[in-house]
Amino acid sequence: MSAFSENRNKQSKLLEKQKSFQSRTAQYLRLGYDRLAASDFVIAAGGDLSSPALDIGTGKGLTAMALAKKGLDVISVDIETDEQAFALFLAREAGLEHRIKFIGQNAAELPYPDNYFRCVVLSNILHHLENAAPVLEEAARVLAPRGIMIIADFSAEGFEIVARLHREDGHLHSVSGETLKTAERFLNTKGFKTTNCLSGHMQEIIVLTQNDGME
Repeated sequence: MSAFSENRNKQSKLLEKQKSFQSRTAQYLRLGYDRLAASDFVIAAGGDLSSPALDIGTGKGLTAMALAKKGLDVISVDIETDEQAFALFLAREAGLEHRIKFIGQNAAELPYPDNYFRCVVLSNILHHLENAAPVLEEAARVLAPRGIMIIADFSAEGFEIVARLHREDGHLHSVSGETLKTAERFLNTKGFKTTNCLSGHMQEIIVLTQNDGME
């Protein structure tokens, strides 16, 4: 296959994924879940955020784009390279690609030095992880002292909506035992304190900072 044909094929697949994404977004909206607004809400929970920011488990890139819309420089990591390619496509459509670097990467093995990021976000990823500890350990390691960590996942109503659409598609939406509570307890043992908890847009959110002993 020539380079031209290969690029054309990739573009065709991205456009197909865009149609699927738009269709799913419309389905969510009919059920009362606006996932674009939800991503903005999650980021707003962190208050004043600074660059560089890290989005872990970026999926379609909505959280990364919400960070970029606030003027932050973002690194997005996701182990699924196809998802990263589509997230980049959506970021270009939104004119935000210049602020986001998309990387196919295992979040349990981040290639960044200690204390590198001022903000770390994990949105709707916990329930996909059978063991969140390695990912949370890395998130804590790369977050700078007094940096902000935002962790969000679906509310009970949100999980039901996602499960319903998966059932209609003939699939099961698998959910692990990892929750905001288990993540919070783990991070508390690493010297983090919770500074904010809130709910909205079918999301449950906790915001944490590292307790550096300088109260």
